[in-house]
Amino acid sequence: MVLLNQSPRELSEEVQILFLRACIALSMIGFIGCSLLLGTAILSNSVHRHLTWFSFIFSWIVSCVSYLLLLFSNQLESLDPPFGVCLTQATLIYSAPPLTAASTLSLIAQVYFNIRGLISHELRRNENIRSMILILVPYFLHAGVTVGALILGLKDPATVQREDLDTPYCNMKNRIPSKIASISVVILIIPTLGIEALIILNLRRHWTVFKNQKPSLSTALRVTVFSFFGVVAVAVSVLFASTKDRSPELNIIISSLSLVAFLIFSSQADILSVWMFWRRKPIRSPTDELEDSSSELRSHLHLSRDSIES
Repeated sequence: MVLLNQSPRELSEEVQILFLRACIALSMIGFIGCSLLLGTAILSNSVHRHLTWFSFIFSWIVSCVSYLLLLFSNQLESLDPPFGVCLTQATLIYSAPPLTAASTLSLIAQVYFNIRGLISHELRRNENIRSMILILVPYFLHAGVTVGALILGLKDPATVQREDLDTPYCNMKNRIPSKIASISVVILIIPTLGIEALIILNLRRHWTVFKNQKPSLSTALRVTVFSFFGVVAVAVSVLFASTKDRSPELNIIISSLSLVAFLIFSSQADILSVWMFWRRKPIRSPTDELEDSSSELRSHLHLSRDSIES
């Protein structure tokens, strides 16, 4: 592609506007979709999710708002937005990636704990404390990066800028916040992919038990998609840290991440059954089905162990 060899400043104004609108459209669709998904899970009695799931979806809403701040403040087509708006957005776009990466790690860790607990039927000790840690740590990380970038921007206002018209957000000339955010994401994604591998290993090891369970197939599918999603996040983070000027294509990838998250987690049967309200046939929640099958699963595992011991 010719565009890949062109810097944003070499693009015509019409092409820059086209990229700008594409980025905004992707972010807005992701924002609306994740908000609808979160609202559905909160308000519907037939949708049951762990708190880490709510935290994960909410983190993507926060990310979308960060990238849409110029639009919400009616400064989207201005190369010189007010300093307060520009500084706020610059700090938020650096703290949003660590937030979404940490909430992703928390969610996948909770999935792993649930699967291990179901297989080993161990008592869930200190579950409330563990859940609280998984929920709060991503937002403490988000707050820390936000405050750090804010202090840097206030000490050196000249570093806060909006580089080009096709870039739908403000950032900083100083690369320290960018590198901190990118390194944080890479550090968080690596254990995420490792835990996903453990989940796949456990599902495969006990496939004779899980193969007839719809929630298991659903989980396996989402783990596979999640792995690809994690690799994309790592690649984007490396590009984020290594490039001084982001290409329009990179901005498109960044803007599409929230949409990908929405598409992955909105495809579950209980969510779709709420949205397809004209179809009155109830579809049970995967969480409910998983809980109802726990006793059958544990009995099967006991029989398997007894046969091995004998």
